[in-house]
Amino acid sequence: MKRLNLGCGKVIKEGWINVDIQKGRGIDKSFDFNKFPYPFENNVFDEVLIDNVLEHLQEPQKVMKEIWRISKKNATIRVIVPYYNTWWAWGDITHVHYFNENSIKQALGEVDYIHDKQKENFEITKMKAVPQRYLRFMPPQVLNIMKRLFGNIIIQLDVEAKIIKN
Repeated sequence: MKRLNLGCGKVIKEGWINVDIQKGRGIDKSFDFNKFPYPFENNVFDEVLIDNVLEHLQEPQKVMKEIWRISKKNATIRVIVPYYNTWWAWGDITHVHYFNENSIKQALGEVDYIHDKQKENFEITKMKAVPQRYLRFMPPQVLNIMKRLFGNIIIQLDVEAKIIKN
């Protein structure tokens, strides 16, 4: 099973191919994620982790299309991004995109305004809006209302998707 840790930073995962824009100890490959194509063959990976990376990249939809290309059919993709109205999203000047449930779906190709469906299909299998630690006891219905009224209620989105290929 081949696993890709895209944008690993200092979090080196054993048994994974750890890639980042920077070079460093434990990083297997270094390249710019805003330049396409990525230096991998088609249909290589069974699992891809993109943890707090997508918000830094210029074209999230192109990145996800590239992830689709280098992933095998039925591969699992996990994307973690800071929620759009949290301090963590706005507290880093290197963030160029801000995500909520709708925009992460768009990054994965679920858009209503395109006539022809793209070939790079993902099936979202899990989407969790992770609340602040002190609000994790709240019922989801209450959190849903609060996140629309106040900032810093939800801190990140944790999304799992499956690669759909014919």
